[in-house]
Amino acid sequence: MTRNLPGLTLDELTRELSSRQRALEWLKWLGAQPALPAALPDAVPGVSHRVWGPFRTRHGWTAPRVLERSASDDGTTKYALDLDGAQVETVRIPAKGRSTICISSQAGCTRKCVFCATKELGFIRQLKAEEMVAQYLLARAEAPPDAPARNVVFMGMGEPMDNLDEVLRAVEVLTQGPFPQLKHQSVTVSTSGVLPGMVRFLSESKASLALSLNATTDEVRARVMPQNKTWPIAALLGALRDAAKTSPHRDTFVEYVLFRDVNDSDADADRLVALLSGLPARVNLIPYNPFPGTGLTTPTPERVLAFHQRVVRQGQLCLVRWPRGRDIAAACGQLVLAQDAAGFVPPST
Repeated sequence: MTRNLPGLTLDELTRELSSRQRALEWLKWLGAQPALPAALPDAVPGVSHRVWGPFRTRHGWTAPRVLERSASDDGTTKYALDLDGAQVETVRIPAKGRSTICISSQAGCTRKCVFCATKELGFIRQLKAEEMVAQYLLARAEAPPDAPARNVVFMGMGEPMDNLDEVLRAVEVLTQGPFPQLKHQSVTVSTSGVLPGMVRFLSESKASLALSLNATTDEVRARVMPQNKTWPIAALLGALRDAAKTSPHRDTFVEYVLFRDVNDSDADADRLVALLSGLPARVNLIPYNPFPGTGLTTPTPERVLAFHQRVVRQGQLCLVRWPRGRDIAAACGQLVLAQDAAGFVPPST
């Protein structure tokens, strides 16, 4: 398969351009661009025309077409993008000193998590690595100067472990120097708990992993995440424990979406701490971001804080991730294109 830019690794660029220095010059040129280029340039400083011309002929360039930008009151921006006919969403989330880019790994999703709006689309197709990297490059170019795009999370549309070859390539490209040169711990790949992919990812990548757990019993988890019937909680946490023995410094996150009267009780908080005992992981509590038809509701802020405090008092590292971009349906679990999900209108609160 002929690979488009920006999906080539540094080693591949070196072979294709017959020089590591030429490969580095191309990456430096790309990193210096104030906006995502619409096409490959006719020339690149430091790369001879004799080499660049045939290279440019062999390889295309992936540049998403922006269908819509939606800006939230909290500074979050959601991009509806067209990638060669597939429509996906990407989110840029600014914070003090940095921005996080939330990218999609599939158009639609292969999984059926009850609480996630993306399931309304079904599965359309896998995204290529260059399409994932291009999402980052586009959003990076629009990040504020005081909040450069230093973090990437594979938490947009799709289950990354079901497209793992391309995700691993995208991670390699995002972390290679001299550009984009993100730190491995600044790239986080999230999974709903696809055990074979998790095991492979943990052995082949240095990037961070986030497991979307969302329950403390298999019965409850299977209600909101059907794949739990195949890969139950003990097997998923066992894989994290095994990986921690060989990579003790890897950042591992446990995502826990809180649903009112489903998984937010004091007993759930206690079980969560017990499940994670001895595992070097940080818990991110995420108040459920609602959309119609799920039968699920969001706990009160007081209940969220009480759950958080109970977990922390028992010695477990835990943060509350309050919603960002909920007013534009850009928050966790809300990514869906309204025009593609019959009858679905993103909630405004």
